[in-house]
Amino acid sequence: MKKRLFKFVTLILSAIIGAAGLFGCNIVTDNTERDLNQIVATVNVNREEHIYKKDLIMGYMNYGYIYVQYYGYDAAKTYNLILNNLVDNRIIVQVAYEKFEETSVEDEEKAKYTPERYLNTDEITDAKYSTYKSIKDLLKSYSEDNSDVEKKDTLIFNVRTVPTDAKNAEKDVNKADYVQGIDDNGFYDKTDEYERAAFNKVINLLKDNGLLGGEYNGDIKSTDYFNRLLKSNYESEIIEKYEESVVAGIKNDLTYSALETLYNDKLDTQKAWSNSDFVSALSSATATSPILYSAFDNYGYVYNLLLGVNDFQSEKIADLQEEREHDGWDEETYAEKRAEVLEGTIASDLRSSWILSGYDFDFESKKFTGDYTFAKDAENSLAFQGEVKEIRAKTDDKDGIYAVESVKTFGLDEFKNFVNGYVYGDENVGAEVPSDFNIYWAYTNTDKPDEYDAKINELLFAFSTDPGSLNTYKGYVIKPDNNEYVKTFGDAGKALLEEGGSSYKVVASDYGYHFMFFSEVWNVDDGYTTLADYLDTLGIDKGTATTWEEYFNAQKAKWDDFAEENSFLYILASEAVSTKLSDATTRNRTNIVTEYRYGEKKDSTVIYSERFADLLG
Repeated sequence: MKKRLFKFVTLILSAIIGAAGLFGCNIVTDNTERDLNQIVATVNVNREEHIYKKDLIMGYMNYGYIYVQYYGYDAAKTYNLILNNLVDNRIIVQVAYEKFEETSVEDEEKAKYTPERYLNTDEITDAKYSTYKSIKDLLKSYSEDNSDVEKKDTLIFNVRTVPTDAKNAEKDVNKADYVQGIDDNGFYDKTDEYERAAFNKVINLLKDNGLLGGEYNGDIKSTDYFNRLLKSNYESEIIEKYEESVVAGIKNDLTYSALETLYNDKLDTQKAWSNSDFVSALSSATATSPILYSAFDNYGYVYNLLLGVNDFQSEKIADLQEEREHDGWDEETYAEKRAEVLEGTIASDLRSSWILSGYDFDFESKKFTGDYTFAKDAENSLAFQGEVKEIRAKTDDKDGIYAVESVKTFGLDEFKNFVNGYVYGDENVGAEVPSDFNIYWAYTNTDKPDEYDAKINELLFAFSTDPGSLNTYKGYVIKPDNNEYVKTFGDAGKALLEEGGSSYKVVASDYGYHFMFFSEVWNVDDGYTTLADYLDTLGIDKGTATTWEEYFNAQKAKWDDFAEENSFLYILASEAVSTKLSDATTRNRTNIVTEYRYGEKKDSTVIYSERFADLLG
């Protein structure tokens, strides 16, 4: 999938879907079709092209209304913004044509200054695919067919938090086959009453808003809307191709040595941090903005898997708190009585809503896949702990549909054994009951099992009732002063930082039982001396590369795929080139637009403000 680091603004017209819902069937009420076809601007870098009043209307439908509703723009400011975008983009497209005429003609038989002349087969297919899919989505949005909605008996569950930025894996689509299929069979099934009705609604919508055009012959491809949308997608490909030609050299010139220099700068900055700077960074660190060095002792992270109390237990604990206040119980007495209330604490898999929502799920193994699992090795991902019924099997064309028939519940001892078996590979890992009455179980291990952190996160998303334990970098920050948390939690956290490895403790609080796992500890002069030292800790498979420099050069050669990983190395590379890239694209665009609108070649652009004055309010 392409991921554009910088993209010129191009007007894509497919948002009419949402606009129809916002404005009803007809947003044009006072303008005749003749009025809408008035020329409001002309651009002539190398050939005369017109911008029409209807282009302003379509721009408003596409994105202009957002500025009115959310940014306080009035009509005049909004339509002037749209017009400036349209004019600037026409200038850039014509300049791109001029450059490509000298360097990148793909099909000499195509007319000069038309997109098909300069786009290769894949780029043309991409533009057609975007256009065809937009039309299909538009038709689908007007279909009232509910035949594919299947009723199913299932338990009702609360919506479960998903991993940050998780989204269903996109099916691999052969764009050429998709386009050819529609060319052969049309956009809808004429024998299906729902699809016929949707088509008629869309045609009426286009007609009401002056977007049908005088060439309409019953085929949606003959509408003015379709042809403008296709042209816009072609030109989006042209602009991207032009942009890439501007910045490709900057990315290609980036070296691993430059990344090492940037890394060393970050490392030096962190070495100069004050204690408060360091503590703040611990709380805000992410995988792409990590801690690289510590000048301080006994700081770190622990994971917290909370098996929370139910409403009944919560009421009982509130009663105990009153009795403690009245009778003057010591801490041990209160802990013993609270333990009696917590005996009935259970664990159950909370991911049922992921299944019902159709998130990436393999029915046979009962495991989540794609963005919904943390483990790289499928053997280490956590299967759903319940019974799932398959209503419709997953195919190449349709997602599977499943119903959750039951969810397994674990008692406290049973859950401890389950955790031990999943994380450490042995239900009987030698956990002990310490003498400290606040710690119910403890297990010390100096090693870390394969994909330890991934397994802990699998457990957290499946079982933890603490929302704050999900989507963290490495868990909760533990500080030497231990003043932020309830005492049992803070004390156990400090002890875990001392033990390290993959140790865990189970402690009680008024909130329930906390399964606390060691995550990471920082002490004086801990850190990663070089970029390679840090990258070595991330578990990245370098493939055939033997050094990080070889790996980076291989990734750089396929920048779009590199960007999809959003790794620390990619973020570092993006930071290294972003200023240069931004300067290059902005300077190039600004210089071009300024020359043809306000500079020596300003006669290339003419705007007829009086022809759209009625839109300005």
